[in-house]
Amino acid sequence: MKRLVISLGVVLVLVSCSGSPPPPPAAEQAKPSAEIPITSKSPEAIDLFKKGRDLSDNLRSPEAVQALDQALKIDPDFALALAYRGSATPGPEGLKDLELANVKASTASKPEQLMIAALVAGRKADSAKSQELWAQLTDAAPDDWRAHMGRGAQLYGLQKYSEALDALNRATALNPNAGPAYNMIGYAYLVQGDAGRAVEALKKYASLAPNEPNPQDSLGEALLAAGRFKEAEAAFMKALQISPQFFPAYDGLAYSRYYSGDSAGALDALAKQKATATEANDKLTAEEVRAVMLIAQKKTAEGLALYAGLEKMSDAMPGVVLIPAHRALVLADMGRARDAMPIVESALKRADSSELPPALAGPLRQQALSARIIAETSSNSVDAAQQTAMLLEQQAREHPDDPLAQSAMHFGLGMAAMAARDYAGARGHFEKCLTVDFYCRMQIVTAAEKGGDRTAANAARTTLMKLYLRNPGYLWVRARLQDTAAKRPTE
Repeated sequence: MKRLVISLGVVLVLVSCSGSPPPPPAAEQAKPSAEIPITSKSPEAIDLFKKGRDLSDNLRSPEAVQALDQALKIDPDFALALAYRGSATPGPEGLKDLELANVKASTASKPEQLMIAALVAGRKADSAKSQELWAQLTDAAPDDWRAHMGRGAQLYGLQKYSEALDALNRATALNPNAGPAYNMIGYAYLVQGDAGRAVEALKKYASLAPNEPNPQDSLGEALLAAGRFKEAEAAFMKALQISPQFFPAYDGLAYSRYYSGDSAGALDALAKQKATATEANDKLTAEEVRAVMLIAQKKTAEGLALYAGLEKMSDAMPGVVLIPAHRALVLADMGRARDAMPIVESALKRADSSELPPALAGPLRQQALSARIIAETSSNSVDAAQQTAMLLEQQAREHPDDPLAQSAMHFGLGMAAMAARDYAGARGHFEKCLTVDFYCRMQIVTAAEKGGDRTAANAARTTLMKLYLRNPGYLWVRARLQDTAAKRPTE
């Protein structure tokens, strides 16, 4: 499962964080610590914290929170325990913990202060500050493998995969049994298209933690990507055998079955995922995948009705905020611009209000603008598309360290060029999108075909369809590519 280390925080959450903690005493600044200290007045609380931390590392969040709750009952001022609990808890409650941890960290060690400040920066989606803080943490605690793993995860989020692998390999050099670091290494290879090395790293993770469900889930995802569907399904089933409450494995089962042609089995797995998940946001995730699968299977009315209903899951924070933009994009891509535009304008109005914090308003606005420019391009509204592209470009300028914003800018500029029938210019922009920006990368195929370069179109299509990815956006793109290939006359 990709969200590997709960302690690294979640980007899309409600945030209103206090400032950075005050600097530690001069004596503490003088010498680095080999590892991140754990400051608490209770040895028993520290033992419970370590238990919760290990559970967090393996994505067993409800159990982690229980252990951390017990630690905090013994020592309510335990800053690091508060931070871990906040990172493992979605929504406003998790935010409160992080804010309180940030305050209480003033009495903790310098490395603890840096870690908590890094978690706060992550919640605020302040990538530049987060990157700086993780670097400072590895300097302050050079022999702590979790510090290097955290830095690697942060670099991974910035799409700096080579640097991420350097940090993650440093973590495993310090601790050859650091299973969660191997987990991240596997995903760093996978996102670069190297399923073989991903499988290798994740087999190592599974061997180090044979009684944990997440290693099997992650291994299943790599096997899925490689098209080894039966082996992937076996890994996901093993994760559920280890822990029947590990609901993400049902998501993996759904993708394995869908890609192998068992759509009924896929939908059944998603129903079980929803039933097993305890948090509303996790139930929402299962339902959105189901909606995309239904529409991709041409059960359009049922899928769109489900999508519309998801917007009523008001307690499913933060995911529910982005659902309208996702639905509008699907509608626009289906050629239903008239249906998409009112949803887009409502989403933009919410993003531009003071209702949402910047870390959530920004992605909503970005995704809504992306949906709008799809609708405008499909309607041949050249001037409107250019205006929307300018707004995406402005957002990218305001967030120069955000790779998603930069990718959205190139998508917008490419779509505006498509509207103006400048297919070579469009393709140049689409090729600058992130490799994980699947919808943008799909436009390379379209631009190349419209520009008469069938060879380039086929190469781009082959690259996109090389792996079978566990992502609803990718699933949609794959279905669209299969549709267009089926409609193309035989060469």
